[in-house]
Parts: sequence; C-alpha cells; structure tokens
Amino acid sequence: MKKEKFKENLEEEQLQEEDAGHPVEENLDSSLEEGREKKQSEEYLEMLQRLKAEFENYMKRNEEERKEFAKYAKYDLILKLLNIIDDFERALQIKEKNEDFVKGIEMIFKQLQKTLDEEGVRPIKSLGETFDPYKHDVVGKVEHDDHEDVIVEEIKRGYQLKDKILRPSLVKVSKLKEDKNG
Repeated sequence: MKKEKFKENLEEEQLQEEDAGHPVEENLDSSLEEGREKKQSEEYLEMLQRLKAEFENYMKRNEEERKEFAKYAKYDLILKLLNIIDDFERALQIKEKNEDFVKGIEMIFKQLQKTLDEEGVRPIKSLGETFDPYKHDVVGKVEHDDHEDVIVEEIKRGYQLKDKILRPSLVKVSKLKEDKNG
C-alpha cells in the first residue's frame, strides 16, 4: 500500500509540476506573441500615419498647382488680344478718318479693354516712373538735365495678369547729360 500511496503522490506531484509549468510557458508564448502583434500594429499605425501625411501634402500641392494653372490658363489668349489692342491704338492715332469710323473703333477698343480688365489684365504704368527691369525693357536712352533712369517715352505698352508680367513695356529712359566742358 505504501508503494501505491507513494506512486499516487509521485504522479500527483508530476501532474502539479506539469500543470504549473504549462501556464508559465503558455503565458510566455502568449506574451511574446502579444508583444510581436503590438510591435507590428505600432509599425502599421506609424506607416499609416506617414501615408496619411504624404497624401494630405499631395492634395495640398495638387490644389495649389490647380489654382496656379487656373490663374494663368488664359495667358496665351491674352497675349494675342494685346496685339489687337496695339493695332487699335495705332488705328486711332491716324489723323485722316471720318467720325463714324472713329466712334466704331473706339467702341470696340473700350469693349476689348473692359474684357481684359475683367480678366485681371492691367496695363503697366510706365511714363514718368522709375525704370524697373521686371516691368520695362529699355529700347533707347534720352539725355536729360535733371534725372536718370526715369521713363520718358513708352514705345509699346506692357501688361500684367494679376501679379504676373505678361509683356514688359518697351520704353526709353533718361540719362544725365554728359558735361562736355569737363
């Protein structure tokens, strides 16, 4: 009987040891697995956040490019219209013309100017202004007693669309007279 009792106790102790060992291994395995899963989910979250930020930046850039394109989409058309305005201005400077012709040309000219104005096209102010290389192209210089780099004649009017120069003004600027006695 003692043998049997001893055998039972031994088996019971072995079972307890096995039962006690399993939960630790299982807990360890599950902890490791949870750790891996947590690390992987953090990596996925970080990657998702980066992709979200990149996509938001892409959308902002795309919107800015779209606005910029829309702002200047009419650029080529307006350049062509500016040549028509130049022709109208030359036609109006002709001295020999009848009154009806002049009225018709003036009406067309005003309508064209109004259309360009509505689209944001403005003439560049030149005459009497200080020369600005971004707005003016010098085609000649005229000697002057008092000032230098002031626009004294506008050969061809320049235009800008909103804040962008479409065509610079062709101008003559003043230069100080050289002292021939000196």
